[in-house]
Amino acid sequence: MNKLIIALDNLSPEQAFESVQSVLANNPDYSERIIFKIHDIVTLLGFRGISELFDGIDCRFMLDLKWNDIPNTLKNYIIKLADSELWDKIEYITLHASWWADMLTLASETKKKHLPNAKLLAITALTSLDDNDTAAIFDASAEYSVLKLTKIALDSWIDGIVCSTHEASALREVYGQDFDIIIPGVRFSDGDVWDQKRVMTPADAVRMWATNIVMGRPILEATDKNQVIERFFQEIEGVSYISQYKYSFEKMLFTGDWKDILSYIWAFYFRPEGGKYVRFTSKVLSNAYINIWAIERSYAVIDRACSELALQIRQRQIQADVVVGAQMGSVRISLALAKQLGVWESIYTEKTENNNNNMDLKRHAIDLTGKRIILSEDIVSRGTTIAKMREVLEWLGWTVVAIACVWNRYEQDEQNGIPIISCFVPPKFELYWDESTPDDQRKDFPKIPEGAQIVEKPKNEWWKLVESMRK
Repeated sequence: MNKLIIALDNLSPEQAFESVQSVLANNPDYSERIIFKIHDIVTLLGFRGISELFDGIDCRFMLDLKWNDIPNTLKNYIIKLADSELWDKIEYITLHASWWADMLTLASETKKKHLPNAKLLAITALTSLDDNDTAAIFDASAEYSVLKLTKIALDSWIDGIVCSTHEASALREVYGQDFDIIIPGVRFSDGDVWDQKRVMTPADAVRMWATNIVMGRPILEATDKNQVIERFFQEIEGVSYISQYKYSFEKMLFTGDWKDILSYIWAFYFRPEGGKYVRFTSKVLSNAYINIWAIERSYAVIDRACSELALQIRQRQIQADVVVGAQMGSVRISLALAKQLGVWESIYTEKTENNNNNMDLKRHAIDLTGKRIILSEDIVSRGTTIAKMREVLEWLGWTVVAIACVWNRYEQDEQNGIPIISCFVPPKFELYWDESTPDDQRKDFPKIPEGAQIVEKPKNEWWKLVESMRK
């Protein structure tokens, strides 16, 4: 049953106490469905002071402290909270997702051990941000930013997510039901929006799968607070969740494996073969066949790929100082991988203009002698580009510790002792046929997989799918 979280922001301790006491006394039918969100007064009074202020009052709190610190400091915060007299009144504790998987994981483990009855909520993109704001901060739309931050949080065993109504249904369809969704920035249809940008009504929040809903100013600034609370519960009474089934791409992107992802990028076109033609496809992403990297402008697939690569690199305990991209086509990949690994990147290589057998360094103005290098590529096919890159870097005294690529067609997992880490190793490159291919041209080629998309010329349907995430 959905609960109302009343935000006691910008109140003095005395005002907060009076509000809690008044709300509970005048709304006995809803008292078990009301939680109080506190922040300012925790800073003023501390855990002990809050416990003393509300001693004897049967109420539940959401400590909206938005913690975001190094893992050990956050661990100590939770332990101190568990040791305070406030521990049995806590429903939720908030912290920022902020890309800190290690922080979230340790917080979850510490909470489970010391404060098992409370729940941790990861704050994603604030409801005061719109797409322009998140584009400046996360290089992506609000919806995509929330989807990515949620994946980090849920992978770290966080109990719930704070997001706007606009992203809630996407989270449910992509990640399922086994976590709370708390929605702030909710306003009545005839109410003021103030500084919020992504808002909906209480009923809309429930339809979009909110677990609990935060409202502050619409209640605290009302002449009759109890009337507003009554209206809130009346508006959500009997409202049903809805299923939109419109996030199949997002579900595949964030929770599917690479086989699922590849099923979206089959493309076929005519290719001459000995004066004849057959349908042709590749299970790889290459500008020679399918100009798939146009979608990297949205960062969605690049981020997913580099998350996979970074995870494998950490699991192998490979330490690096710099990520070097192979040619301009891989710069976005090297930048994203460097960000995931928390290392510095500023370099890529390019074939010499008049001689494809030589490589030049680009965007390089520092000495990295002795540095550990990860080479990044979109696709490793024959390994010649990577070999040339290594020659240049090793001649400069740099040490290549790993090769990272999205698709590995090299059919080996190392090159001269250097490991090749990849998201996907496709079957050996082949020609495929379908029912429109003449019988005498089918030969021993495999048949096009069931459900594969067929077009006469390479078309980038992913672009449309990814663009739909940005609206």
